Amino acid sequence: MNGSGAVRDRPILTTARMTFRPFTRDDRSLLEELHRDPEVGRYMGGVWPDERIAEALAAFIAEQAQFGHAKWVANLHDGTFVGRAGISLWEPTGELELGYVLKPHYWGQGLATEAARAIADWAFANTSVDHIIAFTDPQNFGSQRVLERIGMKRLADRDMGFEVLSAYFEMQRPG
Repeated sequence: MNGSGAVRDRPILTTARMTFRPFTRDDRSLLEELHRDPEVGRYMGGVWPDERIAEALAAFIAEQAQFGHAKWVANLHDGTFVGRAGISLWEPTGELELGYVLKPHYWGQGLATEAARAIADWAFANTSVDHIIAFTDPQNFGSQRVLERIGMKRLADRDMGFEVLSAYFEMQRPG
């Protein structure tokens, strides 16, 4: 097995139903599949063009190499791609941001909550941050319920750099 395959097969995190592994250059088609879906784009600023997909993939790979965390490929245990999720640096503030995007077919099955809870736990176990942040489109009530279910607190809406307000959440390090 070559180096790329070894990274590809090594999960960072495993939950009851999913595994999370770093993105590789070979995963562009997964991001295209995810971010070209109009339902996904509804709360993500629209369907992503090629340039945005390429930038995101490069950023996920670079952040994983530099910090040991990023947004990761989320697969069911049978290898089925369901989306992306992870913890990454939110550059405007220097905070770690929890984020997840699942394919619409997997919405409403508790997978986002399972992923978000495990990623928050992973972040506090594997970094020294005292809190993490998350944000959503103010109309994305499903995502807001996920964040509330895992114990994140909604604070005042704020502009996270998109020139519109986002529903903003924080979670303090437990204990």
